[in-house]
Amino acid sequence: MRRLDFGQMRTLSRICLALAIAICVLQGCGDIQKPFLAVTGTTGDDTAAFSGRVVDAEGAPIAGLALTIEPSPWDDFDDDAVGQRQPPPKTVTNPAGAFSLAGITSGRVAVTLLPDNYEEDVYAEPEYEILSIKLGEILYHQNESSPFGGITFTITPGIHVQDAVVTVSRRMRIAGRIVFKDGTPLADARLSLNVEQRDLDGNGSSSSGGSAHTDVDGSFIEYVDEAGLFWVSVEYEGLSATSEEFVLNDGERREDLVLTFDSEPIEPMDEGTGVTAQIPRTPNDGTVWVVNPSNGHAYKAVYAENPDEARQLAAAENAHLVTINDEAEQGWIEGIFGRNPFWLGLSDAQTEGDWQWDSGEPVTYTNWSATEIFPDRGEGADKDYAVFTFGAEWQAVGPESPFWRITHRAILEAEEVPPDMPMEE
Repeated sequence: MRRLDFGQMRTLSRICLALAIAICVLQGCGDIQKPFLAVTGTTGDDTAAFSGRVVDAEGAPIAGLALTIEPSPWDDFDDDAVGQRQPPPKTVTNPAGAFSLAGITSGRVAVTLLPDNYEEDVYAEPEYEILSIKLGEILYHQNESSPFGGITFTITPGIHVQDAVVTVSRRMRIAGRIVFKDGTPLADARLSLNVEQRDLDGNGSSSSGGSAHTDVDGSFIEYVDEAGLFWVSVEYEGLSATSEEFVLNDGERREDLVLTFDSEPIEPMDEGTGVTAQIPRTPNDGTVWVVNPSNGHAYKAVYAENPDEARQLAAAENAHLVTINDEAEQGWIEGIFGRNPFWLGLSDAQTEGDWQWDSGEPVTYTNWSATEIFPDRGEGADKDYAVFTFGAEWQAVGPESPFWRITHRAILEAEEVPPDMPMEE
């Protein structure tokens, strides 16, 4: 057998490397066990690190962009490690677009973007989306948009992936203001907003709706994914308004939409239901309680990674995780805190199938989802906790459930609140 000399070996290696790169590019490179083509270092422990820069499609750096890297919400993980898991690291790019994340839980991870004011506004969405991540000569991308706006890959323990290039683009969106007929803005209010879309070729249509909130100027932002013919309608306290039709082509934004209620300014309280449409200005800063006029109880939103952490925060406030006793309370909570997922104070951890409120109140009302939004392979006996979902329905979850990974809020409820604690009536 003829032996290959050094030059031939090097040529063969280059051919194999080129083939590997080509296969990765053609397949989308969604998963690779070790970023062997990236510039790497070591961290000295079992965690991983990830650094590089963020640029737009033309290669210009993006400064002030918040991002994080966390375990992929779709994958199985070690149940025993849930209680020991640290919050995922977060960072903001510097003027050169550079970033660095350390202390990453190794394994399959997702790089995601955060809204600029993610620490203050629990309802905000990121303005950008990730198009690709380049590690050395390998390009990671998604053939379809990730439901969580990120790109996943596998990172090995002890590795520091360096010089990553994250390419992003601004998301398509509709930005506008809601005003009364005298020009007064509908400020700091939660309302119903619906976006109708028709394909530009006329072959299809879609509709998306839910709750939205306005800022002090009556402004709102709604992100969309595809080009089309759009119109927007809003409802608030019995009032309604619908925009004219307008076209958004790929990559375009509508920034000047104005919807006008044919009414003088009204108070945010609906006297017929006793439900306020006004939202706390800082619902997630750990200081503002909101009083439900129907029962006199106070509620507030807090950041919590899991139900155990949520219960500890509640106990420290002489409170408990929220109990929902009837449809009216369900509607009030949705109006105040929106439909971003949060932990409920409902569990069957003590006795399977026997759901109990943390408050000790009897279970007189439930709003379970007829079908799982994010189905998983876990057994029902492993799903001991309840989450309030995007659709305002409840879902039983366990540590293996995707909702466990994306739920970072809890609503606290207290019968009595310290007199020096700021509140909003």
